[in-house]
Amino acid sequence: MKQIIPLSSFERAAKKLSSFDQSQLADSLEDFNNFVITGQAPVGFGFKKINHDKYEFRVGLRLRIVVKLEGNIYYLVLAGSHDEVKRYLRKYR
Repeated sequence: MKQIIPLSSFERAAKKLSSFDQSQLADSLEDFNNFVITGQAPVGFGFKKINHDKYEFRVGLRLRIVVKLEGNIYYLVLAGSHDEVKRYLRKYR
């Protein structure tokens, strides 16, 4: 069974977002949940592999979510801008 687990780093980053971004994040997380269950991504979702076990998807034009996949568990790692994702990847290759 597939699971989605938010890490504390994701929760801290999500709390720092504006209320508008948090609203968009909630909608995108619902889309992500549907994607995990059905395997069908909505148009513009942008789910792509960025490392050997890390993926990202778009929330809006400037916000991304980093997901780490281990077996059937999807860990929500980071919610941030494109630059924050690049910094994260440099730190955790």
